[in-house]
Amino acid sequence: MRSTFTQSIITTALGCMILFSCNEGNDLKSNAPQSYTVSGTVEKGPFVSGSSITLYPMDANMQTTGETYTTTIQDNFGNFSLGSKLFKNPYAELNANGYFFNEISGELSTGTLNLRAIVELADKSTVNVNILTHLKYQRILHLVAQGHTFKEANTQAQHELFAAFGLSKYAETDASHFSITQVNDEAAALIAVSSLFLINKGEAEITEYLAKLSSEFEDNGTFSEETKTQIQKDKIALKDKLEEIRTNIIERYDKLGQKIAVKELSKFVDWDNDGIAGNETLQEGEEVVLETTQLTVPHEGGNYSIQITSPIPVYLNPLSTEDDNHQISDDSFFSEFYENTNDSITIEKSLTGNTLNLKIATRDSRSDKSIELPLYDGIGNIVANLIITQEGNPAAPLPLPGQNLRDALGGMAITLAQGFQEYNLIQQYYVYNKQANTVEQYIYPECSQVENMWSELYKFQANLQTIKNIDAEQLNVYQDILNVFSALQYYPMIVAWGNIPYITNTSINPSPQTDANTILNDLKNKLTQAIETLDEKKNEPLKDINGFFFISKDVARVVLADIYMYQNDYSNALHLLEQVINNGFYQLDHSNYSKQETINGIVDHQGGDEIIFALYNNTTRTRSNIVIAIPPLIPVQTYTEVILSYAECLYKQGNIQEAKNQLNKIITAKEIALNSNDVFKSIVEARKQLLLYTINNFAFMKRNGIAQEEYGIEVYRLLLPIPRIEIEYNPYITQNPGY
Repeated sequence: MRSTFTQSIITTALGCMILFSCNEGNDLKSNAPQSYTVSGTVEKGPFVSGSSITLYPMDANMQTTGETYTTTIQDNFGNFSLGSKLFKNPYAELNANGYFFNEISGELSTGTLNLRAIVELADKSTVNVNILTHLKYQRILHLVAQGHTFKEANTQAQHELFAAFGLSKYAETDASHFSITQVNDEAAALIAVSSLFLINKGEAEITEYLAKLSSEFEDNGTFSEETKTQIQKDKIALKDKLEEIRTNIIERYDKLGQKIAVKELSKFVDWDNDGIAGNETLQEGEEVVLETTQLTVPHEGGNYSIQITSPIPVYLNPLSTEDDNHQISDDSFFSEFYENTNDSITIEKSLTGNTLNLKIATRDSRSDKSIELPLYDGIGNIVANLIITQEGNPAAPLPLPGQNLRDALGGMAITLAQGFQEYNLIQQYYVYNKQANTVEQYIYPECSQVENMWSELYKFQANLQTIKNIDAEQLNVYQDILNVFSALQYYPMIVAWGNIPYITNTSINPSPQTDANTILNDLKNKLTQAIETLDEKKNEPLKDINGFFFISKDVARVVLADIYMYQNDYSNALHLLEQVINNGFYQLDHSNYSKQETINGIVDHQGGDEIIFALYNNTTRTRSNIVIAIPPLIPVQTYTEVILSYAECLYKQGNIQEAKNQLNKIITAKEIALNSNDVFKSIVEARKQLLLYTINNFAFMKRNGIAQEEYGIEVYRLLLPIPRIEIEYNPYITQNPGY
């Protein structure tokens, strides 16, 4: 049996062990109860007057003791006071429930929100409740349950929570000391985090979301990957709202009678997830410098490295660093405008330290292409731009028109055909004038042929400009083709009317008349350029819509030669027509463009050997005893006319014998007889016999000064009247003399 002395020693030792064990799990030694005055602020935005506050005293193990104290918020600033209370331990849970000011909407909430905080009253003169105290509440309880003291648990939870939002520099100040009205960094941090959880959510969703976040944070002091992804999305949504939030808070307190300031909130969001909020943007005087801002790349592509000098991290994507290595493509083209064509510059890009790495793929397009490659700061602001220009490949095939463009081209072909149909009809009035006085009867400012020709050809030009603008904004590969079509329209209009409005954009505003020679000179420049880029081939406009659209060099040469001849420059015209002839794409046949049955045969054979450019049409008109026919094909450019124009140029240049040789080719192929031995008169007679249904005889007669004699007209009739409706609509235009 043990002695009484031995038992006493054992009992004393056990008592000491028990006392040590109890004290090891908390901060306290046995203290007498103490009174604390409990007051503070509840803020989401501020909770409104009447919201309830409940205080639960807690023991050293963070267990509520069963006591409860309640009060309500005293004003719309969120202030409350529980007065002086006696506490056995200086720990308490605060629970606030009520309506609050929604800083996103700038209005009071329509539902209530519950926020909690655990505090040590001995260290606080005031106790605030907010989103930050709420989020670390369960984490503190979890850590205490694992054996940490309150101080240890609170410190760890505080640092973990603030690190999660890149706000570690503010973690030394307990969250229960943060308040919106303090006008310091901590206040701005509180607003930023609070707003982040409110963005794009209703009040009920906020409660559910905060419960989810609190639960996740409780176990590990961090959030799930799913939540992190959601927080990143919320940051992006928050970015453009921050200034509005700042304004809403200032105005709210101003309405309550308190002037406050709010710092720039973007500095308190960790936009790039590097763990530090506020280091994402350039400070005053700082800049990001690229080794070069202009990079020119051959169409074959290649690998390039650009050095970057920057005081801040830079990124290839706004508000994200998750996918720096990726491909980009400029997809600004309309998929239905071009067929199966992507003309974009395709780049694999990545950042390695301070080096921008680019792998640029081959691009097979005729035109150069430029894009901007931006670099972003952590908030998504562009801080530098690299302009990349990839050169075109002149040997690359042109893309085919997509469905939208094919539809537009079909409409353009119709309007051009209708305009030229009216022009041919008007020219036939001139041809038959001596016989039936058709010019006097049918050519005047209100006549339908003049109005229709004008309106259809300008409608054609408006559609052409729309297509031209779309192409210019995208692949920019059809400009020369469209310029030739523009010349095909404008040249006959200048022959017909002289000075006309020269529309070179999509504006529908009334435009003044432009001097005819100014227009012709511009057309010459554009046609000369087009000849350099168009295909050297046989032109087949009647084959299909692609054949109509993809005109050849010869189409540009012929209309350019027409313009030169109209300006009495036969030397340049001769050279162009000679090239058309020497190409050998076209041959004279039996076609006679003054006989409808011959033209019908051309249609059946899709143009035969002579058609360079033509349009379908089908109309017959009767005027008095004169049948004015418009066959189903309008020959705009034919090989017959090329030979006759070539003979005209030779004649004008003094090469009479070669001009006769060219005329003999026409006589033989067409099986016609010419009554004059004079070369020029024979050219006139050949045109009259062979080219009635074309559109260029009027120009021929005018440039050679024989229109008055041939047609029996007065001099003012060398120009058509401008339509009366155009004169009334357009205040900048004047009528041609004589009408």
